[in-house]
Amino acid sequence: MNEALLSKRAQKTREKLLVTSLDLMKRKGYQSTTVRDICAQADISVGTFYSYFPSKTDLFFDIYKTADDYFSETVAARITGSDAKERILDFFKYYAKLNIDTGIDLVRVLYNPENSWFIKKRPMHKLLADITADGLAAKELATEHTAEEIVDYLFTIARGCCYNWCITGGETDLTKGLHDCISMALEAY
Repeated sequence: MNEALLSKRAQKTREKLLVTSLDLMKRKGYQSTTVRDICAQADISVGTFYSYFPSKTDLFFDIYKTADDYFSETVAARITGSDAKERILDFFKYYAKLNIDTGIDLVRVLYNPENSWFIKKRPMHKLLADITADGLAAKELATEHTAEEIVDYLFTIARGCCYNWCITGGETDLTKGLHDCISMALEAY
């Protein structure tokens, strides 16, 4: 079998494992979903699973890469708005969508103080920092703070909204909550 075909098949298998695991984790919860469940649903052997992911946790972290790709490839192209504040609000609309689509149970797993991936500067941070830096350069944001300080502040607010959404079991409207809180924060700029 040629290498390109093998690579394409490996990519499809990896994608199938990711999609299947995300679906199962949304329905059953992260803790209740086992590697065997994922493999049975995907019709892939357990050995094959472990050739792609050393553990269920590693698979979960690969979901972060999917979010990174979503912000880098999709969201960056879709953000509109006539000024920085509108683009920032648009950014957080997509942030809310990502969390809702990921599912509340997986988002709850993210909000773990031992989750070092959660605090890393990720492509979504870079996108928001770029929007903010452009807004500062165009004098659309009036502040002495740096773009990075603003991004840290806005993500702190966003995490609070997501945390609230988690502890209310999804009873709050995450999209509206993020919009309202970020809008209030942007009034300071």
